[in-house]
Amino acid sequence: MASPDLTQELTCPICLEIFTQPVSLECGHHFWSSCISQSWQEVPGDVSCPQCRQVFIQRNVRPALTLNNIVERFRGQKVKVTQPQEEFYCQEHEEKLKLFCEDEHKTICLVCGMSRAHKTHSVIPIKEAAQIYKNKLETSLETLQKQMDLSLHSKREREDGILHMKAEVDRLRNEINSEFEKMHKFLVEKEVLLKAEVERKSNKVFEEMESNLTKTMDELSSLEGAIRDLKSWLAVQEAPEFLKDIQDLLMSFHSSWAEESGDVPSPSVHVSSFTPVFLTVTASQSCSLPVPASLTLDPETANNRLIISQDLTSVRFGNEKQDRPDHLGRFNKHLYVLSSQSFTSGRHYWEVGLGNKSYWIVGVCRESVNRKANITRSPENGFWVIARYPNCKSLKIPDVISQQKVKPRKLGIYLDYEGGQVSFYDAEDMSHLYTFTDTFTEKLYPIFNPCNDKSGDNLDSLTLLTG
Repeated sequence: MASPDLTQELTCPICLEIFTQPVSLECGHHFWSSCISQSWQEVPGDVSCPQCRQVFIQRNVRPALTLNNIVERFRGQKVKVTQPQEEFYCQEHEEKLKLFCEDEHKTICLVCGMSRAHKTHSVIPIKEAAQIYKNKLETSLETLQKQMDLSLHSKREREDGILHMKAEVDRLRNEINSEFEKMHKFLVEKEVLLKAEVERKSNKVFEEMESNLTKTMDELSSLEGAIRDLKSWLAVQEAPEFLKDIQDLLMSFHSSWAEESGDVPSPSVHVSSFTPVFLTVTASQSCSLPVPASLTLDPETANNRLIISQDLTSVRFGNEKQDRPDHLGRFNKHLYVLSSQSFTSGRHYWEVGLGNKSYWIVGVCRESVNRKANITRSPENGFWVIARYPNCKSLKIPDVISQQKVKPRKLGIYLDYEGGQVSFYDAEDMSHLYTFTDTFTEKLYPIFNPCNDKSGDNLDSLTLLTG
């Protein structure tokens, strides 16, 4: 008779039968070849060991030759190998427990089954009950296995998301470092240039001021001499002597001093010409702020209810349809118009004047968007737009404008094609409103929708503002 330990080692953990053609997994556990194949058959992607739950990327199994030899020898000795069982008896009737009461969910003997206590109950053979509950447990195991597979898939997605976010953060850090290095370099160069300009202009001013001071000192010396001469002349008491050569003296005085009496240099003139050097240092010159690109509207894409200005820079809703030919590029269902310019790379910034409009939709779209049917304005359908609109959520447009205390009158749109970003700003103070993050593979167009005028207060135009 085989020992219980040997019987347990020769039993498949899945079907609880003696091994036939046993195989070994990478974790070291053994199963029937057909059992493990059936267990993995409906599992997508990675699989796991039914016993220890270790996950395997590849479905590698190998024949367990040593275990197979032990099983063959075991069977060759004609030893009856069964599941280790105990004899269970009814404590009341001392009979074997051969029945199962489905109402009370417990095992009973034949005498209990015929008793009044179980007469109206649903009673079935114990082996049949075991098979029923075994099937239920197998179903539960299968459900748990599927839930585990979904959890593993979710775990991998979250791990990939974390890695992607870390890479994006690193990219943004590097971009910030690069931009600030450029600004630091610009400021250092600007500082050197301004200091050199200060030195150059200050030296020139000081030279002029020193020259003027020297002239003034010479003039003071001459004036002092003239004053001394006049005082000596005035000290003469005798009239004949005093008046002798008086005409020559007066002519000499007028020719030497009268014309120069008002020619005193003013230092303020030089200071005023010097101070504008410092006024050139402003925030706008020290930082490389974006300059709005010059865009124009493409009438060939405009819905027939839209009115485009002659300079192609503004669009508004019209009460009457415009006479325009229909073609594949024109929007039919919605009030959209594209810009004539498109982008397939690089960074771009443009601004849109919103005026006092109650409703509008502005952003970026793919070239291949559906222009003839009803459109869900979402990134999945090629739209990266924001709006001032009462039912943004139903249109799957981010509801960011309604959250602002002050509604923007001028919108800034920044596209980083390689970086996969479309950002929106209140162009009045450059406060950030919203950013889409995605991967762009197609040509992108700025897109505009002035919306209809059912409310009676939305006739203002959307205007493209140039730098």
